[in-house]
Amino acid sequence: MPFWKPLKNRVQTELIKRGYCVGCARSLSEAERQPYPGDEDKELVTCSCRRVFVYDKRLNTYRRAEFDEVRK
Repeated sequence: MPFWKPLKNRVQTELIKRGYCVGCARSLSEAERQPYPGDEDKELVTCSCRRVFVYDKRLNTYRRAEFDEVRK
């Protein structure tokens, strides 16, 4: 396994944990928000670089959206 692979994963995990986009490192609190279909405790968050995240209001956490979540 290349050296950069584990480092890249650790950096991306830390950025998401702190509420920043993994692509452009902008704050996700300033990103565009839409209601998550079928769950009022979540929001779809779209960064200006067009990466999409899911924000869980109860846990106050972000995660990358899966492909099928974006298409809904």
